Amino acid sequence: MNAIGDNKARRGWIGMGKRLPRPKAVVAVSAHWETEGTKVRTAADNRQIFDMYGFPQELYDVRYEPEGSPEMAKETLRLLGSDGMEENSWGIDHGLWSVLSNIYPKADVPVVAVSIDVTADERRLYEIGHKLAPLRDEGVMILASGNIVHNLRLVDWKMQGGYLWADQVDRRIKDAVLSGNHEAILEWRKIPDARKAVPTVEHFFPFLVALGAVSSSDHAVVFNDYRELGSMSMTSYLFSES
Repeated sequence: MNAIGDNKARRGWIGMGKRLPRPKAVVAVSAHWETEGTKVRTAADNRQIFDMYGFPQELYDVRYEPEGSPEMAKETLRLLGSDGMEENSWGIDHGLWSVLSNIYPKADVPVVAVSIDVTADERRLYEIGHKLAPLRDEGVMILASGNIVHNLRLVDWKMQGGYLWADQVDRRIKDAVLSGNHEAILEWRKIPDARKAVPTVEHFFPFLVALGAVSSSDHAVVFNDYRELGSMSMTSYLFSES
């Protein structure tokens, strides 16, 4: 619903889109493209995927199909080396278009979709991000879509904020981000209640790829810093040199 509703997350992404310079392309890692190994979409187009059910028709009426970038996909595969594989059976899922439709609403920035390898460990994902980091020097945005806290089984549809444990886990990750302590994030399983916040890894793992692409000269900006429905975190991070 963040693609059509009036809420803090959407306002935060719209504001970020106005603030950021227009990138040459977006290399987007999606929590909703779960694979064995890291797959890269190399097609010149991007098929929009409605991988969710039971929502208002207004959401299914949203159209967001930016061009792909075969050139940038090829460069992404080159940087990934043996970690990357070409795969065009997927497209732009709601984990990507619900965010990007707010940041670049005209769909005029090419997007290269990248899967999340759910069979990899934390350090492998961090290394994948490090491999992708040179794309930033070419004017490419690396975007990771997911949630730090994402437990659908414990969602309370009437709750405005987050459970205490959700707030605490989210805060521990935020403190580690702001202090540059990536090791603490890679060791996230040691955080109390971490497995309640992250019962399955697909929504958390894209964040590790993003962290791997962070440089020592980057500044971290936190926005959309809140929890909702009890067990969902919308906290977002921007890493940039300015």
